[in-house]
Amino acid sequence: IPHALYHHILLRLPSLYFSRVARIFEEADLSLGALKTMALESASQNKPIHTLHYSFETRNMPPAYESLKHAWEDFINNLLREWKTFNLISVLLLSAILTILQIDAAATDPFTRYFALSSLVCALISLLYGCIYIIRFGTMRKPYKAAEWALEAKKSRTVFYWNVWVLLAMPAVYLAWSLLLFICCIMAFVWRTGTDVTSSDPATLSHNAVLAHMILRTVVSGILALGCIYGVLIGATFQRYGQRMDRAWRAR
Repeated sequence: IPHALYHHILLRLPSLYFSRVARIFEEADLSLGALKTMALESASQNKPIHTLHYSFETRNMPPAYESLKHAWEDFINNLLREWKTFNLISVLLLSAILTILQIDAAATDPFTRYFALSSLVCALISLLYGCIYIIRFGTMRKPYKAAEWALEAKKSRTVFYWNVWVLLAMPAVYLAWSLLLFICCIMAFVWRTGTDVTSSDPATLSHNAVLAHMILRTVVSGILALGCIYGVLIGATFQRYGQRMDRAWRAR
């Protein structure tokens, strides 16, 4: 139960990164021992004193290894692009959160304020992690590091609360929680503010105003609910066209 609860708190994003890395090594069709041997040979060839040996051995590398090497480099490049995109979204989200906190009605309502502040903290953490990862993962393109990741992917038992898949997912997890908390902030702002009405005929206008507010709030909530429904359908469609379809075609 703690394992499942922890992964649900992380929105099951680590398993997404695990499947992406595992798919790279499955498609390469190389045993772990062969991959480690070739990675060591490739690392030894990077020494300047073996320049002639390097050119000779590079031509003798199996096509499967070369394909894996290019696939791994593409994966690292995709990760770097993803984290840059996450950083851009985090910056835009920070601007939106700071803007909503400047509204008096939002700043005085405790639910709206603390949802906004929690979203702000998550966005800042995602931005910080994204910057660190962009700097550090530029050095992960080397083949022997790919071999270490393959070893992690082959492990049947890992520490569930911290492993390389949790590490990869951290910027996305904090950004996702920031977005979810910001949505909660908006809904709290919609439902908990803007109900004070002053008029010359409080008995009539106040009832009409409350009814109008309820209708408008319901419309906004309906838009959010419709977006959630479409989001579930989009996720199910992507899952059907993703790893499941790849395995089915390989089996055929």
